[in-house]
Amino acid sequence: GSEGGSTETRITINRDAAMREGLTAAQIYQDVAARLAGKVESTTLHAAGGDEYPVIVIGAQQESLTRGELGELSLTVTDPEGEEKKVLLGDIAQISEAATPAAIARENQSRQVSVTASLDEGYNIGLVSRELEKKLADYTPPAGFTVEIAGENEMITSALNDIALMIILAVIFIYLIMVAQFQSLLSPFIILFTLPLAFTGGLLLLWVSGLALSVTAMLGFLVLAGIVVNNGIVYVDYVNQLRQGGMDKREALLEAGSVRLRPIVMTALTTILAMSTIALGMGSGAEMTQPMAVVAIGGLTYATLLTLLVVPLMYDFLHRRPLRKIEIEE
Repeated sequence: GSEGGSTETRITINRDAAMREGLTAAQIYQDVAARLAGKVESTTLHAAGGDEYPVIVIGAQQESLTRGELGELSLTVTDPEGEEKKVLLGDIAQISEAATPAAIARENQSRQVSVTASLDEGYNIGLVSRELEKKLADYTPPAGFTVEIAGENEMITSALNDIALMIILAVIFIYLIMVAQFQSLLSPFIILFTLPLAFTGGLLLLWVSGLALSVTAMLGFLVLAGIVVNNGIVYVDYVNQLRQGGMDKREALLEAGSVRLRPIVMTALTTILAMSTIALGMGSGAEMTQPMAVVAIGGLTYATLLTLLVVPLMYDFLHRRPLRKIEIEE
């Protein structure tokens, strides 16, 4: 905001009247500045009400110049014939008083004024900002003015965009690593179907917990992307091994589900139990990391339960051809 403003005296020159008298704006400024330059502020008096009054020392030979006397200030002009004449400032300029800000803020050479506000308890800055943006969308500022929402909302939006990009890159790198591991494009693609399940579970638990989709929650999705594919890798890898050993595809899917159930559940439980204390949000400052843990637990739980259903179905649907047995020559 703009606070602590004061009143200033403004001299608005009538250019036509000044030119008729043979004066320019620069000449008028020099004459007025010369009259005011003799005044030196030596100290400031602080009144009981908080007002401040400058104490000005003036030489004995100088006249004091008040705001009211500015209009009677005479300026000396030399006409083309070389004769001097006096012109009153009030005849060629309008003298007025107006409020002025204590400080002027600029960004990129443009003057700006910040309007700040704090949210009450229980309100989310993202939701409130969206409501404000809707109302500002119908508002047309005066010519030369622009309105921009900045501050904390701008920082959060920027951070969320950055994390969303990180999650996309993480998924791409996870896929490429699995392609190198499986020596196949299809098996990693099947495993990637656990990610939508994980993200859905994370959002559901976040909604049930009444928490907002914050920057910390988005970090939870980033963590989730790397962890949740482990279940699919363990399952699909074992199915491939069984099929390469000569087992039928459907038998391999059922066998892998029964054999790999325990390691899949144990892998998920270790992370879920480790995150549970953070998800409870107990202790000072725990609410900062709570959304991340809630997302991780919700995503892992949901994805683990459905991995043993969705991944076999996707595998059965996409793997049409029989796997070739790989023989290693010793």
